[in-house]
Amino acid sequence: MLTYIGLIKLTPEGREHLPEAPKYLEKIKKIIEEEGGALEDVWAMMGPWDFFAIVKYPDNETAFRVLAKIGMLEVVKTETFPAEKIDVFFETFV
Repeated sequence: MLTYIGLIKLTPEGREHLPEAPKYLEKIKKIIEEEGGALEDVWAMMGPWDFFAIVKYPDNETAFRVLAKIGMLEVVKTETFPAEKIDVFFETFV
C-alpha cells in the first residue's frame, strides 16, 4: 500500500453544512475502503487548510478514482501528495 497525505479545505457548501461533517467523513471513509484503501488518520488544523488526512491506497489509479468520487460530494477541495517514511527516502541516496 502506498501512503498519501491529503490537504483538505471545506467548500462553501461544506462550511454551510458543517454540523453534517461527521456524516461526510463517514461517506469519504466508505468510498476509500470500497476501493481497497484505508483512511489512517484525520486531523483538524489551523491555516489555509481545514484538515489533513493520511490515507493508504494500493496504487495511483485507485487514488485518482477515490479523489474523483470525493470531489463529486462537493463539500471539500483536496490536494493529495504521495509520501514515504524518511528512512526510505534516505535509502535512495545510499
